[in-house]
Amino acid sequence: MNIIEKEIEVKDYLIKSNLPASDYVINPYVGCPHGCKYCYASFMKRFSGHKEEWGTFYFTYKFLLS
Repeated sequence: MNIIEKEIEVKDYLIKSNLPASDYVINPYVGCPHGCKYCYASFMKRFSGHKEEWGTFYFTYKFLLS
């Protein structure tokens, strides 16, 4: 299985959250290179807009200093 790895440049690590426990979250990456059958986080793919199958992509965020 080929894993798609990319580095995405971002201006801020803080991401506005809809979680009841916090207004913002820090996500240093999106995706997963493992694709475990019983993964609790696989549902996150629908929010990320990725078309790749869960477990086949891993994108890290590179913070750009201004």
